[in-house]
Amino acid sequence: MIKHALLFKTLNKVAEIPSEQWQKLYAMLEEKSLKKGEHFVKAGIKASKIGFIISGCCRQFYIDGDGNEFNHGFNFENELMGGYPSLLERSLSRYTIEAMEDCELLVMPYDDFEQFYSRHICWERLGRKVAERNYLLKMKRESSFLILDATQRYLDVLKTQPEVVKRVPQYHLASFLGLTASGLNRIIKKLKDSNDEE
Repeated sequence: MIKHALLFKTLNKVAEIPSEQWQKLYAMLEEKSLKKGEHFVKAGIKASKIGFIISGCCRQFYIDGDGNEFNHGFNFENELMGGYPSLLERSLSRYTIEAMEDCELLVMPYDDFEQFYSRHICWERLGRKVAERNYLLKMKRESSFLILDATQRYLDVLKTQPEVVKRVPQYHLASFLGLTASGLNRIIKKLKDSNDEE
């Protein structure tokens, strides 16, 4: 019940959800646990569910033809996640979502959630707000690689996404920033040395 109350509180901040509508959604939610290293979505398989993180964190990553991993994003408590391109296009997922810590989730099939759009305007508003947020995050990430250098990208994440710097292993953070682990180490050391001199 506490888990469901947390989801309701989070969603209700995005779009006001009448109690009778919430009860209908509540009945369709399933509790799920992911152990560290387990996958919520896997590349090459069609995504089918959306999830809300109660505890833990996950990473989204691509794998190139040589087997190299490239982190695309991270999800933490009180966030919705899913393989959205796969869900929307009914296609195979191009990236994997993996638990970086043991996770507790609330999940439901995306097709079931999509049916809620026609039931009440609150669900359309929620879907629009989530889509807008995801679009802004995508544009911000793309622009950071076009107009910011590596140090500026690190400082931007440090300022706007401190949870990422705090909880994500440094080598995963480096991949997210488009750097090698040693390159990120050099940036952090240079910034520390500069602060020590002040």
